[in-house]
Amino acid sequence: MLRTVRLSIRQALTEQRTFWRSAEYALFTFALPIALLLLIGETTAGGYLPGGHVKAIALFVPSIIAFGIIVASYVNLGSKLATLRHDGVLKRIRTTPLPSSAYLSGLFGSTLATTLAITGCTVVIGWLAFGTVPQVSGLLQLFAGLGLGVVCFAALGLALSSVLRSSESATPVANASYLPIAIMSGIFDPTLALPHWLSTVVGFLPVKALAEILESGYTSAVHAPEPRDLLVLLAWAAAGAGISVWRFRWH
Repeated sequence: MLRTVRLSIRQALTEQRTFWRSAEYALFTFALPIALLLLIGETTAGGYLPGGHVKAIALFVPSIIAFGIIVASYVNLGSKLATLRHDGVLKRIRTTPLPSSAYLSGLFGSTLATTLAITGCTVVIGWLAFGTVPQVSGLLQLFAGLGLGVVCFAALGLALSSVLRSSESATPVANASYLPIAIMSGIFDPTLALPHWLSTVVGFLPVKALAEILESGYTSAVHAPEPRDLLVLLAWAAAGAGISVWRFRWH
C-alpha cells in the first residue's frame, strides 16, 4: 500500500513536469482561463446584475474557476488518456513494474495540482484586478465545489477517453462536448438569460451545477448554495465512474 502511494506521488510529479514542459498543454489549460478572466472581466463583467446589488464580476470570477476545473480535469485528462491509449503508450505502461492504480492516481494527482494552481491564480487575479474575493462564509462551498468538481470532471474525462475512437478526435470532441454547455450555463456571461425550459435542462448538467456552487462561495450572503447542485455533481461523477469501469481499456 505504501509502495503504491509512493509510486503515485512520483508519477504525479513526473506528470507535472511533463505538463509544464509542454507549451500547448500549459498555454491552453493554465493561461487561457486567466486570459479570459482579464479580457472579459475588463470589458463586460463590470456592472451589476439586473434587479440586484451583486456585481457581475462576483459571479464571473468563480465561473472562470469552474472553466479552469473543466479544462484541466475533463478536456486535458480525457484527451491525454485517449491519445496515450491509441498511440499504444497505455498498453506499454501495463508491461512496466508501475501498477495501473498508481499510474491513474498519479494522473489524478497531477490534474488536482494543476487545478489548484489555476484556482489560486484566478482568485489572486480576481482580487488584484477586480477587488473580488471569496466570502469567509462561502469558503466551505468553494472548497467543496473545487474538490467535487475535480472528481466529477476527471471521472467524465476518463469516461470520454474510453469512447473516443482516435487520438486526432480527442481534443476536438472534448471541446465540442462542453463549450456549448458552458456558454448556456453563463460561464462567460453571468447575465445570460435562457428560455425557462432550456434553463431547466442546463440546471441538470454538471457545468452549471459546478458554477453555481463556486459562485455561492463569492456571494454566499445573497446567493445560498442549492443542495441539488451537489447532487447533480455526485450523479454525474457516478455516471462517469460507471462508464469508465465498463468501457475503459488500456489498449
